[in-house]
Amino acid sequence: MRQPMEIVMAMNPKVLAIALAFVLTSPMVARGEEVGTSCADCPSYSGAYSIENETGVTIPYQYRWGDKHPWQDASLASGHIKTHSYPLGEDKHAKAPTPLVRFDKIGGDAKYSEKDYRMEFHAVGYAGFGPHKDTTEPKRYYFKYGPDGKHLDLFAR
Repeated sequence: MRQPMEIVMAMNPKVLAIALAFVLTSPMVARGEEVGTSCADCPSYSGAYSIENETGVTIPYQYRWGDKHPWQDASLASGHIKTHSYPLGEDKHAKAPTPLVRFDKIGGDAKYSEKDYRMEFHAVGYAGFGPHKDTTEPKRYYFKYGPDGKHLDLFAR
């Protein structure tokens, strides 16, 4: 009579592979786990714009996404870039509240003269698994003073 190990060794390799696959996968099926539902490679986008400061001084400003969100204080040191973003999820064409920016448009006069803009943004992020191309560039803007050195404005690149 053959020993159990001799019987396994004498089996057809294809039958052995099928039996092994069944043994390895049956506990997952028995537990009711779903297969193929992972979102590790799903797209993930944000709407984003960036502001660069080319003025030589730190610029205080405020920003928000849409009329229902509160204004957030920010300051941007000269030579720096700050990116603001809003989650879009898996759809790079999803709607997002309009980004708004406001700042004091006249420097050095000890008054606050508000200038505000409705900003545009680009969808940036991971395109997911497959042939889709990732998008990585936010809509770009920059602060710059006028020739008089007092009138501040915000320009799109």
